[in-house]
Amino acid sequence: MGYIRRPSYYKDFRCIASDCTENCCIGWEIDVDEDTLAYYKSIGSDFSRRLCAAIAPADEQAGENAHFILDERERCPFLNDKNLCEVYLNLGEEHMAQICTDHPRYYEWFAGGREDGVGLCCEAAAELILRRRDRPEWDVTGEADEEPDEFEQALFAMRDRLFAIIKPETPVSFDEKLDRLHLACCEMQNEYDDLLFPFPEDEDADETDEDTASWSQAFWRESTLTSLLELLLGFEINKDDWRTLLTGAKARLPEIIARREAFLQAYQGKRHEYDNLLTYFMYRHFMKALGDDAVQDKVQLALVSTAVIQLLDVYEWLAKGEVTHWAQICICKAYSREIEYNEDNTEQLAAFSVLDEME
Repeated sequence: MGYIRRPSYYKDFRCIASDCTENCCIGWEIDVDEDTLAYYKSIGSDFSRRLCAAIAPADEQAGENAHFILDERERCPFLNDKNLCEVYLNLGEEHMAQICTDHPRYYEWFAGGREDGVGLCCEAAAELILRRRDRPEWDVTGEADEEPDEFEQALFAMRDRLFAIIKPETPVSFDEKLDRLHLACCEMQNEYDDLLFPFPEDEDADETDEDTASWSQAFWRESTLTSLLELLLGFEINKDDWRTLLTGAKARLPEIIARREAFLQAYQGKRHEYDNLLTYFMYRHFMKALGDDAVQDKVQLALVSTAVIQLLDVYEWLAKGEVTHWAQICICKAYSREIEYNEDNTEQLAAFSVLDEME
């Protein structure tokens, strides 16, 4: 089985079920895996017949898995009036669809084991992710059952370097931290490319100072933020509250930029949340570079994601006079819901070149 690595808060996660304000059984297409569907068909009870009638079959040509048919309110047909799952109540957790058992947990497999986490789209998970004030800790069980190759080893070592920049021994400003992360990822991309293509170095190759520009200064330019918000508004949007948030922020960009420092002073006691978000995005997405070799893009995704959440925090502060803990959870889970669960969205954000917007 190999090792399992998890953030230390993972063990504290509990689904809050009917107390959740944004039920994951509403507005999401819920896939039913083959084993679970086969079990439903085998029972032969009235409830199982009702179950099977409410499941759309897989469509290989369309690339769609079997899934529950949502009602006119986009609710799972087995979510009762108390927002409790009838499958759980009738058959038990072990016979729920795999996605229902797993969500919001996610898993990444590696040569010697796997990493687990909980997604920011869930308010109970967001609470755990945001609250930590000290350095990130990981719970590791088991031993690696296979040696990683040099690429996997290199990426894990690079990620550890990025974690150290997020939580340095000597505190630095948020902007300086993002600049250091950007410079580090540019170096790491070069290091990784050297592993991929181990050719002799061309001593005559021209060196440019393209990557020495301040990433944070480029990000907080009005032209950059306008382009970024237009990109986000062009994505497929799941819920109107996200469109309202983006549109409101876009309309007040000059004020957001001018008042951001005042916000950071007002929010000083909670600025550890941005470190936690950087760590979360880096932990969840960086190692995906094993699949496409795009080291710099994975860091870019973490930087943009965290900075966008801060942008929306400033907007919330301007609009409401404060950013309550609950408001921060809502902003974080909305971002994750709209971005992290759509591969096209994450790829476009990872490829969004902040420094190019300065040209």
